[in-house]
Amino acid sequence: MTEPINIIEISKVNTIYFSATMTTKRVVDSIAAGTGIEDKKIFDITSSVLPEYIVGHDEIAIFGIPVYAGRVPKIAAERIKMFKGEGSAAIIVAVYGNRDFDDALVELYDIVTANGFRVISGGAFIAKHSIFPKVGAGRPDKSDLEEASQFGTESMKILYKNNGIIPDNTPIISGNRPYKPTKSVPFYPKAGRKCNKCGVCAAVCPVGAIDKNNIKKCDKELCIACAHCIAVCPQKSRKFGGILYRIVSYKFGRMYSEPRKPYMFYNNIKTT
Repeated sequence: MTEPINIIEISKVNTIYFSATMTTKRVVDSIAAGTGIEDKKIFDITSSVLPEYIVGHDEIAIFGIPVYAGRVPKIAAERIKMFKGEGSAAIIVAVYGNRDFDDALVELYDIVTANGFRVISGGAFIAKHSIFPKVGAGRPDKSDLEEASQFGTESMKILYKNNGIIPDNTPIISGNRPYKPTKSVPFYPKAGRKCNKCGVCAAVCPVGAIDKNNIKKCDKELCIACAHCIAVCPQKSRKFGGILYRIVSYKFGRMYSEPRKPYMFYNNIKTT
């Protein structure tokens, strides 16, 4: 076990998130508000690769990702690795569509700690499912965001409860190692009749799956079904569809209609 890092006062909160449908952003913003730290720096890694950035030992980072098939999206994992810590405090957050977060929180913990951060807390919050939006519809709701804010408040209490020492412990987190295998998604958004080829979707697609010269064309091999193009389309033209999609959507909705509750853990083991 390495020596604990002593933090007298946190000067800044850094919010780092991949949020294709903006729900992860809402959860992360609520947690950041709950920390009570006024100085905030925002890193939206959804549509762009950012240069390497070092989070100081007197700062805290909140990492937020959506859960895709029980894992951290590969593209998000790659972009998070650009952020380095100096034994810096971190809160990790996984946002999932009311099915399960599986191994995503454990995986995010491993990515963040490997980059020099010490995780003081983590949580899995529920949002509208990105592919089957009737599942988890309306989430995160007011209650979810209030819990997220309180989670941020409690996390800071954990950080300061032992004179600002960040313990170098491995907390118990729901999930498994090795992580579950990644799976491809058989559905991808298509442009409908309302599409006016404005190009907004192509400009912000996280993986460049939409042809800028042929907006209605989507590269199925690249598409990760994140639904970012659906969220940003001014004409509300893009959507998932097809007979197979409707069948699977109906079955998925019946299986995962029961509302889930947020999951949280705190690394509150004192070091002496």
